[in-house]
Amino acid sequence: GRHRGRHSMARDRPSVQRPRGGHSLIRPGRARPHVKPSFVSGGGVVASEHPYAALAGLRALEEGGNAVDAAVAVSFALAASQPALNGLGGDFMATVFTEGRVAFFNGTGWAPRGLTVELLRGLGLASVPRYGPLSIAVPGMVDGVHLMWRSLGSMEWARLISPAIGIARAGLPASPLLLEDLESIGAGGYGDGNTERIYSAARWGRVALGGLADVLEGIAEHGPEFFYREVGADLARYVSSIGGVLEPGDLSGYRAEASEPLSVDYRGYTIHESPPNSQGVTTLIILRELERSSPDPRSMIEAYGRAYSLRDAYVADPRFVEVPVDELLGAGGNGPAHGPGGGAEDTTNFVVVDSRGRVVSGVQSIYHRFGSRVTEPSHQVTLNNRASDFSLEGPNRLEPGKRPLHTLSSVIITRDGEPFAALGTSGGHFRPQIHALLITNMIDRGMDVAEAVEAPRFIWDGGSVTAEEGSTVDGARIVRRSRGSGVAHAVQFRGRDRMAHADGRGEGLALGEIR
Repeated sequence: GRHRGRHSMARDRPSVQRPRGGHSLIRPGRARPHVKPSFVSGGGVVASEHPYAALAGLRALEEGGNAVDAAVAVSFALAASQPALNGLGGDFMATVFTEGRVAFFNGTGWAPRGLTVELLRGLGLASVPRYGPLSIAVPGMVDGVHLMWRSLGSMEWARLISPAIGIARAGLPASPLLLEDLESIGAGGYGDGNTERIYSAARWGRVALGGLADVLEGIAEHGPEFFYREVGADLARYVSSIGGVLEPGDLSGYRAEASEPLSVDYRGYTIHESPPNSQGVTTLIILRELERSSPDPRSMIEAYGRAYSLRDAYVADPRFVEVPVDELLGAGGNGPAHGPGGGAEDTTNFVVVDSRGRVVSGVQSIYHRFGSRVTEPSHQVTLNNRASDFSLEGPNRLEPGKRPLHTLSSVIITRDGEPFAALGTSGGHFRPQIHALLITNMIDRGMDVAEAVEAPRFIWDGGSVTAEEGSTVDGARIVRRSRGSGVAHAVQFRGRDRMAHADGRGEGLALGEIR
């Protein structure tokens, strides 16, 4: 068999298995409620969770940029237009296909040097707080995107950030989902008050983001150093003033990393996922389990339990913990099982393909809605609450400079070395389940990308199953479609055309060049 790098599994090509009677996740003759039109093009395509971001990416493609250039424009436009889900104070990951190879870029941050287990226990805490100044990890998004562009981009950096500057300078118009997110933090009573104060303007019109626009202009002109040194010093000073431990050196010393993704073969396709510290290996463990059975709900739930158990026992930041990836991907099917250990939190993702077939599957987040709920008032940078995913013991134990076991991951699927599809979703700790469901919808059930994304989903939380209307999962609690089951974006290669689709559960858009 053929291997793909250090983490690959041998290629085999069993015949495609269709689910047997009674196990279909979707009823025959299903309707697809709230389905947005897909965009099919022989050129470049973009799908993202906000129309502004999709337009920014399309503009970069039309101006001659490649998929990475368009991804930079999309990423920063999302940072300005989806403040509840992501931003400069959060994290970024991307899987990229270009010139026959697949690369991975890790822009996830690490724990501040002053955030220790001893500190928390001295404060009488049994875990890292969910919100507030002690939940903040060093933000990695800005350097992660810049590293991707520096490695593979072609257009001028400043030009790619200009759409985001325009969004922030003009003020962000209210949307139903932004107002919904704002209500969720108002009821919680967490954070510093600035987040609700700044974004409460959405209730009456536009949110003024002049401070954020200034930061974006500085990043456009001077690169990440402006954010991590000048702005970073202000962020650290503010967080420290309200009881946090973030220091200027935590930010100025930050560096994103490039590596290779993990890859396994699944029914003749190669699935590329994010490596640790990402939980992406969990998706691949699930798929390895499903190759031994069929992707019916019962088999999938059994695979979920074993995959999450292995994740929590072994996966963490590989700079601190040895993660036995090859052994995990070859693990048998008789181990203990338990649930994801968290909810479907808020994230945003996007996919971009250019006219030459280069692909970016990107994902970025400040974790929960509005992250830590701490916003530095002059720069209007809302900081993540990613440190809350550390444990006080085990492989994911909190340590200064360590990245947490991260929920972010993204997928590219190839066949015979050529791209077949790319996808990503929100979903927090449930993301591996949603990725596995989308992949099996396309590969095992023969759905096109729009059908795969819009099909009813089910989520297993370790003790029960919640399924969207239209599912036929025995014993599930049936709910309406919502963002709680993930908002996905995907693209599929079909001959000379590419079909991009934005999930009807969100407010995004798929666009492309007219070719």
